[in-house]
Amino acid sequence: MLRNEGFESAVVDLGEFRTIGRHPEGHPWRIGIRNGLAAGGIARTVELEDMALAVSGGYGTTFEPTGRFHHIFDPHTGACANSLVDVAVIGPRATAANGLSTAICVAGEDRAPALLAAFPGTRAILTRSDGTAVAIPAGPAPAA
Repeated sequence: MLRNEGFESAVVDLGEFRTIGRHPEGHPWRIGIRNGLAAGGIARTVELEDMALAVSGGYGTTFEPTGRFHHIFDPHTGACANSLVDVAVIGPRATAANGLSTAICVAGEDRAPALLAAFPGTRAILTRSDGTAVAIPAGPAPAA
């Protein structure tokens, strides 16, 4: 809709980020990802151009002070999904990025590549509970 109205450069934040074009200064948009292991602060920054970013992590809504119990549940066990601190998914569609970030939080690192493969051009950054991160590259983009 924004493109149809003539916007060539914008960032929209509706819980997920969607960027249009580049920053007015000519570089990609830079979006910070919260540090899920510490109060406040940015863990990493990603650069986006005509892409979306969704981040899922249990720290978003917790049910008690330690953060062990939170809003992302594994439907197989009924327990909170705690194998990853957070999952950032970058791709062409915010809706797909949102669903994938939550699904990977629940399914875990081993299943992430297969989930991402179903959405060409989509990649992820997973933060493990020890604070290390792993990037899973995008598969081939769809043919135009």
